[in-house]
Amino acid sequence: MKRRTLLAAIVFITLVFGSALLLWMRAPHEPRLNAGSKESASGEAPKPGGAQERPQSPPLQQASVSKTQAPVSPSVQEYVRKSKQDSFYDWKQPISFYGQVKDETEAPVSGAVVHFKWNDLSAKGTSAESATTDSGGLFSLTGRKGKRLYVEVAKAGYYSSPGNPLAFEYANPADGLFTPNPASPVVFHLRKRGRGTVLVTSEYGARQDFPVHLPRDGTAVKIDLMERKLSEKGQILVAAVKPEYESWKMATNWFFKMEVPDGGFVEQNDEFPFEAPEGGYQPVVEFSFEKGSANWTEELSKNYYIKFGVPARYGRLHVQTGISYGGATLTYCINPDGSRNLEPKQ
Repeated sequence: MKRRTLLAAIVFITLVFGSALLLWMRAPHEPRLNAGSKESASGEAPKPGGAQERPQSPPLQQASVSKTQAPVSPSVQEYVRKSKQDSFYDWKQPISFYGQVKDETEAPVSGAVVHFKWNDLSAKGTSAESATTDSGGLFSLTGRKGKRLYVEVAKAGYYSSPGNPLAFEYANPADGLFTPNPASPVVFHLRKRGRGTVLVTSEYGARQDFPVHLPRDGTAVKIDLMERKLSEKGQILVAAVKPEYESWKMATNWFFKMEVPDGGFVEQNDEFPFEAPEGGYQPVVEFSFEKGSANWTEELSKNYYIKFGVPARYGRLHVQTGISYGGATLTYCINPDGSRNLEPKQ
């Protein structure tokens, strides 16, 4: 009896020990420190408390992305290196700038005021100066330090061109470094103000535009631009076919149309739209959008010269609408005296 009990105990211990040994052999093991060594098998110093982290392989997605990234240019690499060495590197770069102001005929503009502003290491974080153009329209700024320079030009009796450059980078090549050259100054344009006139506009109170509600089934409404209201005496018809607002995100098409029966539209993208053309007007402009087509869009924004009535009156019109809009917004000005002059009186 005792022998059987002893034999059963030995078999039980052997089974338990064997199972534990098998599990241990199958389990992944962390790299261990060699006796007397201060570094792990990966060559890293041990973590405080003796805990070690397993080195992780980079995800496959990251590895594939890194292979497709464009190589970093040497100039950007040098910039990164210098920025790491000096955290104030950006704001210590020498700033020099050379410019020239011209009018719409490319003639130099003297006496124009130039405002400079740049970010730097001053207590305020930015510094500013002003200059005046000479008889050749030239101006400059030298001997300053900073990261980015902002330049604006102005003169009484002139419009500043929306196309004028504004900012110039001196530190980070990834943002497009500016290289000053006194032999090739940066050109800024001003346009001399003409004889402006009093215009009828869409402005009403605090609003600059005139919002128009449109039926969504294509029914046209007539708009009186001179009186800023819907009226059968209006000069322009507007219609739209659109889905109900609740379902516009699932819609696949929409339509918008404008018509001037006794005049028309000329699309314009002029920097200074101050003179309407005499001819070339189309009585109807319409847009049909199908999802999946090249012209598909959810919003429409257009600028036109417009002509209507007998005798003819001229103006300019900006229209903004979209598939989700309950109508359209019109921003316009009309010369009531029949002249093609659309420059506002100052």
